[in-house]
Amino acid sequence: MIARSKRNSRRDSIRTKRHRLALRLALVFTGLTCYGVNAQLDLEPTRLIDSPTAGLIDKGRFAVDLRLFPDGGVLTQINAGVMRRLSIGLSYGGVNVIGDDLIDWHPRVEVAARYRVIEETTGLPAITAGYETQGFGPYQRTSARYKIKSKGFFVAGSKNYISGLGQFGVHGGINWSRERDDGDKDVSGWAGIDKTIHEELAVVAEYDFAFNDNDSSSLGEGKGYLNAGVHWSAVPNISVGFVLKNVLGNGDDNGGGPDSDLSRELSVRYSEAF
Repeated sequence: MIARSKRNSRRDSIRTKRHRLALRLALVFTGLTCYGVNAQLDLEPTRLIDSPTAGLIDKGRFAVDLRLFPDGGVLTQINAGVMRRLSIGLSYGGVNVIGDDLIDWHPRVEVAARYRVIEETTGLPAITAGYETQGFGPYQRTSARYKIKSKGFFVAGSKNYISGLGQFGVHGGINWSRERDDGDKDVSGWAGIDKTIHEELAVVAEYDFAFNDNDSSSLGEGKGYLNAGVHWSAVPNISVGFVLKNVLGNGDDNGGGPDSDLSRELSVRYSEAF
C-alpha cells in the first residue's frame, strides 16, 4: 500500500509539472504572438515611397526618416502623432551632403500635417486629408521646385486586406502641388500597393501620374513616375528600405531638366514612443 501510494504521488507530481510546463509554453507563445501583431501594427505604412497613404503615426509616437538619394543627397524627416487622428512633421535636407563638393542645402525647412477623416471599415477605405511641402530629389532653383514636386494639398485613401498569405494594401490619392512656378498647375494623383512577405519584409510599388509635370516647360515628359522598393524590419522600431525610382525613365536627357536614368535610394525609419 505504501509503495502504491508513493507511485501515485510520483505520477501526480509528474502530471503537475507537465501542466505547468504546458501553461508556461502557452503563455510564452501568446506573448510572442501578441508581440508579432503589435510589431506589424507599428509598421502601418504612412508613405509608399514618395506618395502618402492614409496611414498615421500613432498618438504619442514619433518617427524619424532618413533618405539617401543620388548626388550625395540626404533628406531627414520627423513626424509625430499629436492626436489620435492628427500627425505633424518637419523635414530638411540637401545634395552633396555626402562627398567633397560644396553642400547645396534646400532653401527652407518643409512642413507636413495630415488628419484622418474616415477610419477604415470592412467596406470602406481609410481617408486622410493633408498638406506637405516636401518634394523629393534635388531642389531645382531655376524653376523653384523639387525634381519630384511636393504633394501640397492631398487626399489619400487606403484599404488593407489580411489573409493567410499576409497583408495586402491598396492605396491612391489626388493632390494639388504648391510648386507651380513652371506653369503646370494641374491636379495630379497616384496609386500604389504594399504587400507583406512576412512580419519582417514588405514590398511596395507606386505610380505617380505626374499630370502637373508634363507641360513643355516642366521637367517630366509625360510618362509619370513608377517606383518600387522593399522594406525590411529586422528589429523592432527600425525599418530599412531599398528603392528603385523612375523606372520608366521620365525626364529629359537634353539638358532641359533632370536626366531620365533610374536611380537607387536607401531609406531608414526609426519609430519610438514619446
